[in-house]
Amino acid sequence: AAVRVALPAAAAAARCGRVRAPPACAGAGEDLSSLGLTPQLEKVVRGFKSVPDQKLRYQQLLFLAQKLAPMDASLAVDANKVPGCLSTVYVHGSLGDDDTINFVGESDSQLTKGIAALLINGLSGCTNEEIQAVDPSFIQAAGIAQSLTPGRNNGFLNMLKMMKGQAAKLAERDESSGGGGGAASDAMSEAAR
Repeated sequence: AAVRVALPAAAAAARCGRVRAPPACAGAGEDLSSLGLTPQLEKVVRGFKSVPDQKLRYQQLLFLAQKLAPMDASLAVDANKVPGCLSTVYVHGSLGDDDTINFVGESDSQLTKGIAALLINGLSGCTNEEIQAVDPSFIQAAGIAQSLTPGRNNGFLNMLKMMKGQAAKLAERDESSGGGGGAASDAMSEAAR
């Protein structure tokens, strides 16, 4: 699914569990609650777990890359560049009026773009607290880590770390400005320019 810059409050709340949607894959077995996953990430993890072959998981990441909405070129700045990745990767977070954070991203590698898409789709529409709760070991639970080189796994960890950092900064700025989202979002956009 394409990432939208702004999600309606009800949809964002449902995606991140403030309004519980039906279980993503009822009967899918394993309890993933200890990983702090958003409902969207849990759905993705269960989906990847159900894929029996590493090559098919790899192809699914490439499919996610194709579906990722393009990032505005003006956001491809050093402040949004993920350090320590084998490929060039940018992610940018913005705060919505409902205190949820939305991400966009881009990479020059399709596989890395697929990993970014997985994180962007799974974390967008969530609050800072929900994003901070995500345990990076979910990539092992999904069976994706086994399909990636150590360098790509490291890139995944760096992307998640950067997205968590951006979420924390946006939430901090929002709290210091008295809430409302708009000022913090504008501040992050200005910092990126």
